[in-house]
Amino acid sequence: MSVIIREMTSEEYPLLEDFLYNAVFLPPGADPVPRDIIFEPEIYIYIDGFGSKQGDYAVTAMTNGNIAGAAWTRIIPAYGHVDEDTPELAISVLPQYRGQGIGTMMMTHLFELLREHGYSRTSLSVQKDNPAVRFYKRLGYKITGEKTDHANHEDYIMIKEIGVNLRSWKIEDAPELAAAINNKNILDNVRDGIPFPYTEKDAVEFINATLAAEKGTQYAFAITYNGKVIGSIGAFRKENVHRLTAEMGYYIAEPYWGKGLMTEAVKQACAYIFENTDIIRIFAQPYANNTASCRVLEKAEFQFEGVLRKNAVKNGQMMDMRMYAVIKG
Repeated sequence: MSVIIREMTSEEYPLLEDFLYNAVFLPPGADPVPRDIIFEPEIYIYIDGFGSKQGDYAVTAMTNGNIAGAAWTRIIPAYGHVDEDTPELAISVLPQYRGQGIGTMMMTHLFELLREHGYSRTSLSVQKDNPAVRFYKRLGYKITGEKTDHANHEDYIMIKEIGVNLRSWKIEDAPELAAAINNKNILDNVRDGIPFPYTEKDAVEFINATLAAEKGTQYAFAITYNGKVIGSIGAFRKENVHRLTAEMGYYIAEPYWGKGLMTEAVKQACAYIFENTDIIRIFAQPYANNTASCRVLEKAEFQFEGVLRKNAVKNGQMMDMRMYAVIKG
């Protein structure tokens, strides 16, 4: 079966009534509910005027020319509302297409769409006895609360982190850190001194050293994605007359290249440093042939300041480096 996932067009928004009705959970053996149930205010809010509110995004699944399902989000005061920055998700797959992975494909596509628009998480509400709870957990949703809906059903509130997140390192990050950096394609683009193969023992030593660093000398973070450590980013304060300047270094695991995740991590790190320290200039010096890293910096609003000719020896070769910097302000 061929399935195509794409954004829903505005002309297709009226179809959300059908999908909303099919999204109503019926326990085993329960009689079908009347179709007009969707017009109850607590339910119809999920589609009323869709496309006009913040966080209104929808994708649909096409198979053999037929629409098989839809997944959509909006920020509304509904069952799964968390805050004004977290779109609530709803999903519906028509009965004849269930059990074929269409729901997972739609949600994956919708998560990417939300990331592109700057959202870092999404929420939902699901009845406790709905088997879909297991499905949502597999996709990374976590139960964060409980509530009773207007029909006295007991619901879970669940949240999934969908964006890049920076946080402090923890010793238990060692296995994921080692898996991320144990790759010569990464090591060929960073400074020397990182062992290869890179083991969990190496990761533990790095994390311990980072946690023990003198306060204010470095700002180092684990890069996480969907709750998993996928890389590292840090800015390191220079000394003497350069004490208000920091040099940035970073990497992410190869499977996550080309998705805009590194750019987002750089933006977050710079924002944190400028807001919470006295650093006024952050610079980075990628190898001139590392066009991907140069592009990351350009997208993160670093300014190209010049070429440092034959500025490094890497793998036995003299290398040019490019100087990029961003200034607080």
